[in-house]
Amino acid sequence: MNKCFKLIHSVLLVSLLALANSTYAEVSELTASVDKNSILSDESIRLTVVASGSTDKDAIDFSALLTDFSASQPSFSQSTQIINGDMTRTVSWSINLYPKQTGTFTIPSFEIDGVSTQSFSVNVLPVSASSSNQPREFFVTSELDTQSIFLQQQILYTVKIHLSRDIERGQLTLPVLEGAVIEQIGEDEDYQEIINGVRYRIIERKYAIIPQASGNFLIKGPIFEAEVLTNSRRSFANFGRTKRITRRAPDIDINVKPIPQDYSFTWLPSELVEISEEWQGDENNLVAGEPITRTITLTALGLTKEQLPNIDLPYHPSFKVYPEQPNLSTVELNENLIAQGVYNSAIIPSESGSFVLPELRIPWFNVRTGNTEFAFIPARTVNVAPAVVSNTSNTNSPNQPVENTNEPLVGSNDITTNIDSNNTYWIYVLLSTNLLTIVALYVMWLSRNKSISVSNASSDYQQPILASEAQLFKVLKDNLEQGKQTSLTNDLDAWLTALLGNQHYSVSSSLSRYANTKALQLYNQALSSQYANSNINIDFRGLIDAVSIIRKEAQASYKGSVLNQLYPET
Repeated sequence: MNKCFKLIHSVLLVSLLALANSTYAEVSELTASVDKNSILSDESIRLTVVASGSTDKDAIDFSALLTDFSASQPSFSQSTQIINGDMTRTVSWSINLYPKQTGTFTIPSFEIDGVSTQSFSVNVLPVSASSSNQPREFFVTSELDTQSIFLQQQILYTVKIHLSRDIERGQLTLPVLEGAVIEQIGEDEDYQEIINGVRYRIIERKYAIIPQASGNFLIKGPIFEAEVLTNSRRSFANFGRTKRITRRAPDIDINVKPIPQDYSFTWLPSELVEISEEWQGDENNLVAGEPITRTITLTALGLTKEQLPNIDLPYHPSFKVYPEQPNLSTVELNENLIAQGVYNSAIIPSESGSFVLPELRIPWFNVRTGNTEFAFIPARTVNVAPAVVSNTSNTNSPNQPVENTNEPLVGSNDITTNIDSNNTYWIYVLLSTNLLTIVALYVMWLSRNKSISVSNASSDYQQPILASEAQLFKVLKDNLEQGKQTSLTNDLDAWLTALLGNQHYSVSSSLSRYANTKALQLYNQALSSQYANSNINIDFRGLIDAVSIIRKEAQASYKGSVLNQLYPET
């Protein structure tokens, strides 16, 4: 058994050594060739270098070619053959060369392990040198809408592929401008046109190019590559074979002008910039303590969303503002890029009065006129009304919760059962709250109607307000324990209405009466987390403790009032 293992080990060792020697065998022969020695300036040459032996894929430096040609990335391949026990390896490189100008150019010699290729020349002819008797079957053109622009101004680049024959498949690269933003505009257009008596199928593609540096530059034309049937009639064996064709659009010079020296604003080069506002609510009837959303929309022609400036909206100090993250986008319309920014802010006025919203001005540079212009929203005055107060008369002190005057008092001979006005009030409350609060208020409404229908002689009268308040407080507490903040304002408003009655005007004003609990501060933090850009930790536990203290203090203030006579301590 040991002898068998030793034999296998020896065979494997010999094989590995033979393979290693073959792998690192020196190059014995090196050749270079091109598919054509004479081409037109919009065509390409395919250079192939073949080495007999083994070598690394980086053994050849093709950088000497870049003086006269643009070059694709070299492709590398290798093959191994074993004939009568003799192993031979071959490696090859292929690279496409695109001439930079017309003339006669030299393909230099390449060397590996002391073995060199022969240098040779190729001719590059102008496109006009093509035979007039045989119109070109394939060619590509390009054009710009302007060749002199300002920094970061959009230019429209159009490339057209002309085909007089069908192709099997093809692809088109992007135009090249170092450091520029280049995006395709719209879909390809496909139509036919007769040029010099030849009908061509034309595929047209448009690009938006936005230079990011000033100076004189060259936009390198895109390259079109396709497979075309040879249509050879000499041999049936060639039927269905294809050949590769390459065409390149001509390069175009452009001049990019810098930002004018006398321009001192944020650089926004465009043909048109507009700004508008929209309010989600009645901005002419603001109410203290009630939020309203203001939406600012900025639109700029020929720009991308990355070029839009930040918008800093000034407001009066009594306005609490919670801006959302801007919604920025870039869209295409009529062969132009259009940048649009939508800026939403939740605004809560904290006091009543008349306030001025300052003018909002966005400077931009008109690339057509060369002048600085402004997109603006004019200043305006808004009036903020006090928080809504119930029409029910209030005869108690401002800081003391009062009984609901529509509730019957024990022993009173003036019991009223007219609830039409109260029904109307509850309808408005129901319409302004979420589903959870609607259910709670509906329960309270039913309990309220039952209590009003009680006979004057009833001596078992129960406390509907406190019972409903308890239910609403439980809803509020449960939602806070679960970390729900979307319904916080509605939950607080419903509970405070039941707790304080006519003393409750708004959530902020009611919570501000109990400054020792920090309830208002915690409530504002919760609002900020909904509208601010960054995450804000909410102290739900602290808010539960604060409203619990408010509840105890409010209930304690009932002692000595008329309600205290209804619910004496036992």
